[in-house]
Amino acid sequence: MAIHISISTEEAVDRLAIRELIDAYVHCADRSDAKSQMALFTEGTHFVEYTDAKNDIPSQELHGRDALVPLFDNLNQYEVTTHFNGQSTVVLDWMAIKQPA
Repeated sequence: MAIHISISTEEAVDRLAIRELIDAYVHCADRSDAKSQMALFTEGTHFVEYTDAKNDIPSQELHGRDALVPLFDNLNQYEVTTHFNGQSTVVLDWMAIKQPA
């Protein structure tokens, strides 16, 4: 992981937006608020889940926001959940992001 001595304001804003999105995702999950959690995704969402760290093949691959309904509704089986966000790493590839379309 890179250590940043200094970053641009633009990168700091992008990193904060990503962090807030991750926080909103688990906030909704821990409140069993599937509707708000799904609203964080675009209509064209491609959601890939890996539950086996030793397997390169996804355990689940969903396309479109509506396909997320069973996934998020599944959280209702738990009385309480608590997610911790410390395991995430964000890497921005500015060359890929800033290329003209």
